[in-house]
Amino acid sequence: MSLSEQEQRALREIEQSLLADDPKFGSSVAGGHGFGATGTPGITLRGVAIAVVGLVMLIGGVALAQQSLWFIALSVVGFLVMFGAGVWMLRGGGGSATGRVSKRRTNRGRAPASSVEENFRRRFEER
Repeated sequence: MSLSEQEQRALREIEQSLLADDPKFGSSVAGGHGFGATGTPGITLRGVAIAVVGLVMLIGGVALAQQSLWFIALSVVGFLVMFGAGVWMLRGGGGSATGRVSKRRTNRGRAPASSVEENFRRRFEER
């Protein structure tokens, strides 16, 4: 399930504020690779296609294992292909998405508050 534009924007703003508050920790977490990348990490058509090929190899190897034991190797290779596709998709799918951080600051030296954060504060203060 993909995130809506508003959710993606909110996540980008959270990442930007994290990088603005603690650049060393933020860069180690975001780093432009893995889960913290700005682009959607992962589920691409290429990654899904590779995983499906691995699944077909796995099922085909299991189904044909009664005819020859060599088909068990096909199952193992299919599993490894599926596993590799999953890891590849989770690590970013080979995309070149890098987290670009805005260097804007407010007068107090803090990152600008997001609209989500402002709405939350407004609701909290009303109570």
